[in-house]
This record gives sequence, structure tokens and C-alpha cells, in this order.
Amino acid sequence: MTEQQSASPSPESAAQNTAGSVAIVTDSAAALTDDLIEKHGIQVASMEVTIGDETFVDGPDGGLDDFYDRLRAAEELPTTSAPKPGAWLDAYKAAAENASSILCVTLSANLSAAYYAAKVAAETAETELPGVPITVFDSKAAAGSEALIVLECARLAAAGKPLEEVHRRAEEIAQQVRLVAYLDTLEYVHRGGRVPKIAVWATSLLKIKPVMEFAAGEAKSVARPRNRSGAYKRLLKEVTGDLAGKRSHVNVMHADAQDEAQSLIDDIGERLECEELFMTQFHPFMGAHTGPGLVAVSYWGE
Repeated sequence: MTEQQSASPSPESAAQNTAGSVAIVTDSAAALTDDLIEKHGIQVASMEVTIGDETFVDGPDGGLDDFYDRLRAAEELPTTSAPKPGAWLDAYKAAAENASSILCVTLSANLSAAYYAAKVAAETAETELPGVPITVFDSKAAAGSEALIVLECARLAAAGKPLEEVHRRAEEIAQQVRLVAYLDTLEYVHRGGRVPKIAVWATSLLKIKPVMEFAAGEAKSVARPRNRSGAYKRLLKEVTGDLAGKRSHVNVMHADAQDEAQSLIDDIGERLECEELFMTQFHPFMGAHTGPGLVAVSYWGE
């Protein structure tokens, strides 16, 4: 995968940015596509994934196109790491080329050190980017939920809203957004230390496809259907039940399960009034912890 390239502006050039403009920075765990990143002018600090003795930069395309095949074959779970402060600082400098202030939205601090590294970089930026205020926001979200927060902030920034208002909106959406997913297996979550082995054994024995929720920084079980068809129906029920009658913002995600994700996009599009509805594949940083076969939906409604 390719690293985000960014130039380092001088303090003088930063000071000449458009007055009141806000730039949005996030991390690659949001799994935004290149098209969305470019459309909204978002700067992305990349996570890293290590398989064996090889370390790769997380992102939407490039060197890990076969990641899920590698994951299935791997004897040991890949390791992941958050962007280092230097990567965040590079993203801030690139953002400061076209804005006078920055909102950085990170993956939940419960899941990664990304938030803390972004804070360290913001402190360094006080010297290197004087006069460019940076607010670092812990989204308490992951993947598509983080993406939806970022995209709402980017729209407000493009409309010329000030940093304080964009930050306040991020806090509001973070309280509303919900991620619901079904997993093919709990094995990868267990290997990451998040569920006991007995739960993996039970779901495997009973052929359960667990439906899980992640919202406001916490994960919990929603249902335990006996097959993927049942899990799909439960996912669709959760989404359409929550969003009925609302202008909906929906991100359908998958980990090497594109056909099911596309079906979900079609079914949601038929049932709901969607302000935005799009699909993304889990980047390796998130997929390493969930395993292949995941299908998920993040959403919020107006």
C-alpha cells in the first residue's frame, strides 16, 4: 500500500492560509476510499500492519491486495500499530497548506494509540505550525462509523464553518453513529485477546455467526443467528428499524465479502431515504482483528 505523501509548509506559508478555513485529518482505520479522500481534501495518517517479518502501510490499495488470503494462511495473527507522531505531524503540515485550523478525528482510544500519538503531534505542531490551532478528537468509533463522522466534518468545513462548530458536530455524530456487524468467526477476535476461548468454541460448535455492535467506544453482542443468512437478515433489520423515516447516512463495509455487502447496499437503498450510501472494504488494520468474512454497517440518521 502507498503511504500518504505530504509536503511540509513553512510557518510563513501556514500563516497565509484562508482565514477561518478548517482542514480534516484522520487515520486509515476509517477505511476511506481514495475517491472520498480526494473529494473532501482529507489528510490521512496511515496505520501499519506486520505479517511475519514484513511491515506494510495500511491503506485502500497497493501492496496488501491479497491481505485476506494471507490472513487465512497465517499461523500467527498479524500485528498492527497506530501512526507515529511524525506521521500525524506530516498530515497536519499538509493540511495547513490549505487551511488555518485543523480538526483531527481518530480511531477510538479504546482500540488504538492513534489518539495519543495525534495529541503528541499536535503539541509539536504548536512550534512548527504557529498560529494553526489543532483539535484532536477521539471519535470513540471505528471503521465506517469513524468515516461517517469524518465526512460530516468535511462537509461542514467545506461550507466554511469554524473549528469550534465542526468539532461540536463531530461530538454530536459520535453519540449517534452505530456500527453493527456479523462475523464469520470469533477466532480472530479471540486471538487478539478480546473474547475468551470458550466463546469461540461455542460459536464454532453451534455454527453461530455472531452479530456485534460497536458504539460509543464499547462493543456488545446483538444476536447469535445460526447461519450467515440469518445474520444478514438481523443486520438489515437493525439498520432499517433504526433509520425508518430518517434521512440516512450509511456506510456498508466488508472484509473480503463484497457480494454480500453489495446485496446489503441494494436492500438498504430500496428501503431507506439515504443522504449518503456507500461501500468500503475493511483496511488490513481493522481486518486483522476481525478476520475475513465480516459484513458491517455504520449509520446515523437525521
